[in-house]
Amino acid sequence: MKTLLRTALVSAALVATPYIAFADETVAETSNVAVSGTYEGTITDSGTYTQTLELVGAISADAGIVTIGVDEDGDVNDLYIETTLMNMFDVRLGKVDSVTGMKVSTDVAGVTVSAYQPSGANQSIEIGAETTLGPIDFTGEDLLDDDRLLSAGMDIAGIDVGGSYQKTTTGTNKIMDAGLTVSGFQVDVAHGSIGDASVTKTGDSKHALLGTMTTATNGTNVKGAKVTLGDLSAKVVNLNSTNTYTMALNRGIMTYSYEQVDGGDGTASVGVKLTF
Repeated sequence: MKTLLRTALVSAALVATPYIAFADETVAETSNVAVSGTYEGTITDSGTYTQTLELVGAISADAGIVTIGVDEDGDVNDLYIETTLMNMFDVRLGKVDSVTGMKVSTDVAGVTVSAYQPSGANQSIEIGAETTLGPIDFTGEDLLDDDRLLSAGMDIAGIDVGGSYQKTTTGTNKIMDAGLTVSGFQVDVAHGSIGDASVTKTGDSKHALLGTMTTATNGTNVKGAKVTLGDLSAKVVNLNSTNTYTMALNRGIMTYSYEQVDGGDGTASVGVKLTF
């Protein structure tokens, strides 16, 4: 079954290439151009100011959409085209997150299946899938590889629960999280058992409150909890047996925060985030 699935998707990817390469150039007339971006800057009580800028441009035509992403240094991190072939295959060609490759996806009996081929010699094809079974959302990345990443999420009686599992030759990563609202307070918790920090992904939502787990020591646990009430939040993360406490207040595009690490000095900072 795995061989048949991989063969079908790879064949679709190969078929897609000539369709795109020899498409009628009159179809590529631009119909819409949109530019968006995010600027973030932070100044600390030591006077250090850091900033980042991400610009995303999307050019739409009848044949598909071309997307380009540029950072503050002028580096192009994203440059890819997305199109649909035969009304059943979604194709993406180009560079995403600084990695170039080709991805083809389609729906099979309610399951979205994808095949991704990174550019370069001796690169293996990565098979992914995602589906919803009742209240549970399932996602699998690089399913045919030994270090596949599996994740799931569901809502149980108002509690948003999620988790992920990944086993590599170095170790196994298991992350669980949960979030709920109690009397106006949003409470999020997460726990990660880290066996191979080199491949740990923080993801978004509750996973992100754990911080950057790639700095974790293999064989340790990372724990975090965050309580939010309106614009005010408090968070504690235990990483490598050290607690980091953060208080933050959001006011429009500004965020005022104070961070204290056990055994270290506290840091006050002011951040600005503008999305346009």
